[in-house]
Amino acid sequence: MNLQQTIPLSDIYTREEEFSSDLANTLDALKVGSFEDAETEANVGTLRADIVAIGEDGTIVIENQFDKADWDHWGRLEAYARLKEADVAVLVAESFEELMIVTCNLRNEDSKIDWYLIQVQANSHKELSFHHIVKPAIDIQTEKKGVEYSEFWAPIRDGELGEVFKGKPRSVKEEGYLDKRVRGVQLTLQLNNHQCSIRLRFEGANRLERRDEVMRLFPESEGYKCKYKEASQSVSVVFSILDKGKKDAEHWSET
Repeated sequence: MNLQQTIPLSDIYTREEEFSSDLANTLDALKVGSFEDAETEANVGTLRADIVAIGEDGTIVIENQFDKADWDHWGRLEAYARLKEADVAVLVAESFEELMIVTCNLRNEDSKIDWYLIQVQANSHKELSFHHIVKPAIDIQTEKKGVEYSEFWAPIRDGELGEVFKGKPRSVKEEGYLDKRVRGVQLTLQLNNHQCSIRLRFEGANRLERRDEVMRLFPESEGYKCKYKEASQSVSVVFSILDKGKKDAEHWSET
């Protein structure tokens, strides 16, 4: 992402609910695990959490807001996370005060929940980037002994299928996706339980024109099938590639 000059989220979204909707469609950008089936304004008792999702890493609860994070949102996140028996709890805001950072770090020391404070920044092109301010502490020795790497992504990360996604081995915990920004387009390879897909995500004022220009390379007449998705500040195209996924390891060699 080209940060250039940062702008407030309120210059992009008129309401925080609009930001929640966009965020729910791009949970992988937070890099906190593999989650699907995101629900916005999810019922939690008599209140509503901004986002609740489930996936391979359990249940995640997210609260998001404009400007500096406040204690009202932090308190709600704590309540929602416990009521939903969440595995991951995330507060997304544009900045955080030092006391909240200290508090979140302390939560990670005495809780089974993984707590995150994530800073969101927007640039003048209305593109968003996310940065971990607080994340769960990792026991280095435990990490070295217990880490498992994805067999599915190994050929891609080894560069056998090209250079775009070549890189370090992918951990099983983050097996649900690989993503990379290519010429202003967010390209995500998605691995679900019984399906693989590719998502192209476009942001910015000219996102529809850029999407249509790219889609000329994939005409339906040549057999390309896809689904279009729209959020308030982004549009996406999802191509279904395989009807096999995480639960079909015995067939991976065939793909």
